[in-house]
Amino acid sequence: MGRDLGDTKVYRKKREAALKKAKTLAAFLFKAAAFAGLSLTALFLTLVLFLPLPEPKVPQATRVYDAKGQIVSSLFVQNRIVVGPSEFSPELRQATVAVEDKRFYSHYGLDFQALGRALVRNLKARRIVEGGSTITQQTARNLFLTLEVTPQRKFMEMVYTLKLEMLYTKEEILTMYLNQLYMGHGTWGMEVAARTYFGKSARELDLAESALLAGIIRGPEYYSPYHDMDASLKRRSLVLDLMVEQDYISDAKAQEVKTQKVVLAGLPKSFAPYFVNYVISGLKSRHPGIEDQIYRGGYEIHTTLDLEMQKAAESAFEKYITPGAKDARGITQPQGALVAIEPETGYIKAMVGGRDWKETQLNRAYQVTRQPGSAFKIFLYAAVIDQGHPVTETRICEPVTYPGASPKEPYRPVDYGRRPYHYAPLTIRQAVAISDNVVATKWAQEMTPERIIDYAKALGIASRLQANLPLALGASEVSPLEMTVAAATLSAGGIRPEPIAVLKVVDHKGQVLEDNRVKRTPAISSGTAYVLTSVLRSVLGPYGTGAGLDGILGGRPAAGKTGTTDKELEGWFVGYTRELACSVYVGWDNREKSLPGTGAAVAGPIWAHFMAEALRGKPFLDWTVPPDAVWAEVSAETGTLAWAGATNTYYEVFLRRALPSPSLFPPVVIESIIPPDGADVEEVPMVIASESVSPESVIRAEPRPDQPSLPPGPGFDELLRRLFPKTSEP
Repeated sequence: MGRDLGDTKVYRKKREAALKKAKTLAAFLFKAAAFAGLSLTALFLTLVLFLPLPEPKVPQATRVYDAKGQIVSSLFVQNRIVVGPSEFSPELRQATVAVEDKRFYSHYGLDFQALGRALVRNLKARRIVEGGSTITQQTARNLFLTLEVTPQRKFMEMVYTLKLEMLYTKEEILTMYLNQLYMGHGTWGMEVAARTYFGKSARELDLAESALLAGIIRGPEYYSPYHDMDASLKRRSLVLDLMVEQDYISDAKAQEVKTQKVVLAGLPKSFAPYFVNYVISGLKSRHPGIEDQIYRGGYEIHTTLDLEMQKAAESAFEKYITPGAKDARGITQPQGALVAIEPETGYIKAMVGGRDWKETQLNRAYQVTRQPGSAFKIFLYAAVIDQGHPVTETRICEPVTYPGASPKEPYRPVDYGRRPYHYAPLTIRQAVAISDNVVATKWAQEMTPERIIDYAKALGIASRLQANLPLALGASEVSPLEMTVAAATLSAGGIRPEPIAVLKVVDHKGQVLEDNRVKRTPAISSGTAYVLTSVLRSVLGPYGTGAGLDGILGGRPAAGKTGTTDKELEGWFVGYTRELACSVYVGWDNREKSLPGTGAAVAGPIWAHFMAEALRGKPFLDWTVPPDAVWAEVSAETGTLAWAGATNTYYEVFLRRALPSPSLFPPVVIESIIPPDGADVEEVPMVIASESVSPESVIRAEPRPDQPSLPPGPGFDELLRRLFPKTSEP
């Protein structure tokens, strides 16, 4: 008994000590909690009152526009356009508040009633079925915090929520919220959402459209009408019912709107990825500091692109490029490029840098150089004509040998096709039309490679060129962009335009970062450009290497040059009209396989179909004869100015300073009289000069409408028919 009693006394003492200690600890904890609560409250109030709001980091999409103001592409981390309060329709604001936070205008950022209701529902469901966050809370979280679920983040969310309510009006907070929302399909904010779903701005949305977009907020990917129209319509009906309940609209109006059909704009397609790549690369080069901000800074980039021409370019490239096969890297080959420039301005109107941007981002329009083949003869004959050689001057196509890279490797140019030589004297026009290699090499030796390089650089070639005779046949590599600049220079009468892709760049504050103007530099004389253009028009004539392309153009005045390299590894067509210059290149990236045809066959159709569509509906424009060029009647037998009574004649164009010597008989020349509007050209009277005249006194004359693009020569028609039953191409 004593032992038990002793144990009891010890137990009681221990229990009393423990209770006393517990009471002391409880008192301490209560005081600590009270202190902590007061401290936390004090900290909370201090932060609310004195902590400045962080600088919000709101990524905005950079917009790329074409020359007419149409959106070409959006560059973004988040595809967003931030707009002001007046840019959201009243219906959109009401619908959003009705479905997302009906007490928005009555609470002070924290809605304890909504929090309590959400807590009860979530406990009953044993999962999160309802959130209690207000519009202000969501705005604070989106602007200043991460989505990480921690007590610390929730605490700071409440701090920033009250700060927002203190510093901004309800309408300003709602505007922030509408600019922040993710709305599905890579779109952020209601402005981009309105354009994505309905093809209009947010301020133009009607009630039906506003209710549908407000319904998407809760689950963009689930409620998007692009994914599930039925779910989207049910959600729209819910929003309309809530708007009735909250007295924004009448029940009759809601029932009427519920019957309205949804008309979607269609998910936008991004055009001209290679052009946009060219634009962004240029901006980064000119403005190094812009690199980190280009996809989030909200810039507006106004470009020279013509979206309709770009669509025509992409369509022609897709339809008419050689059927492809995957190479070892999984890239479809052959690849290619197309560049189109407006000659008078240098504006790049269209650009294709490959078959598929998703497959390969290498922009072959300017990042790749390739041998242009005979397309390079443009520069050779620019030199020949400018150096005073008349178009009727001939060189014989015959075997010839030149020193090569080594004594054991002489250079012997030959022509394309079954016969390596024509064994005939060819005028400049004839040699260009059939793209004769032997005659071109003879002219190149006379001009010298160094002089040809000078003309190439003057016309727009910046790539490094090898000073050798094969240069004239396109042995050095150039880019499609460079060749297009050269073509544009000829079209513009010898004035080289600087290629321009960007007109203006404006930042999100409206400050102009870049404002470009047309830059033009005299390259060759207007007469040389006109005469060479006339010669290059023969390429598209009946016996030219581009024969057949003129039919696709519908007879529109055009000039051009084909180009094919050895073993048909590359194919080119470089051509132009008064309004547009364009180059097309086709070839395997690694040059491992030949093309199934010449430049005329693989690049020509792309060029011609693009040009026809790009210029559809535009008037046919011809080049005006400049003062330093003249058309005159010449003898087909001698190539000299025709004498009175001569029968075998045709009209040819010359530089005034390069007229061929007149024959022993008086030449016959014509002077055109400008017809009145509507007059038939055939009815225009021609004044015949019957007196003997010198070359310098030949009267300027417009070419006759029936002038052949490839004038006859001594037996030349028969020679072509015999040697080239089909179009030939070097």
